[in-house]
Amino acid sequence: MSRLWRKYLALLDTDFTTQVFDNIKNLLVCALLFAAGTNALHSEHHLYMGVMGSNVAGWVLIAVSTVLLLLNVSDGMRRLSRLRYHTALQVILFLMYLILAERVVEIVWDLRV
Repeated sequence: MSRLWRKYLALLDTDFTTQVFDNIKNLLVCALLFAAGTNALHSEHHLYMGVMGSNVAGWVLIAVSTVLLLLNVSDGMRRLSRLRYHTALQVILFLMYLILAERVVEIVWDLRV
């Protein structure tokens, strides 16, 4: 138990919690951008701020959120690869990413008017 406590304290000293929260925050922002893009595709507005069609804006938001999500996931996986039992942690992290992102998109879709 003492060994685990020392390992935990070492992770806190390296700003592990800050990195975890930043990674999750970035994931949620990407999911919100994706939901906004899909909402723009399904909306009945033909112009988006008078600059471009809502379909174009929707696809651009989806593309940007996908690129940012891939960067965020690859960064999280790379950081986890340095830890012990990294394969199990990477699988768990990927599943958490998938579940959280899907749930955020569903929540945003349910909130649209």
